[in-house]
Amino acid sequence: MKMKIKKFYEARLYIGCYDNKDGRFSEDELTTFIKEVQEAHKTMIPVRVTKTKYISGTYYQEEGWEISAINYPRIDTTPTDINNFMAYLAGKLIKRFNQHRICIINPNDVIMIEP
Repeated sequence: MKMKIKKFYEARLYIGCYDNKDGRFSEDELTTFIKEVQEAHKTMIPVRVTKTKYISGTYYQEEGWEISAINYPRIDTTPTDINNFMAYLAGKLIKRFNQHRICIINPNDVIMIEP
């Protein structure tokens, strides 16, 4: 049995389900777009897409997704590679799905990206 261990690192990106021009978009549309962005990027960074819900008091609720990338031992990446990809992906998602903002969270920072 082989074992490969890397230091744990995770970055997460959060996106709501509403395109601010075209209305709600689907998980299939999101994952298809993420695959295209991954293919166009210089380093393949695998991600996990998980449904989530945003709630802010009684006046706001929206479904959305958490997109997470880890320092996966099978892929030769660094935390910097992961951070760069997540920022690249966030920029692409903002444009494609007309988002007002996307947050990226890593162990040290919460980064809010706006168009």
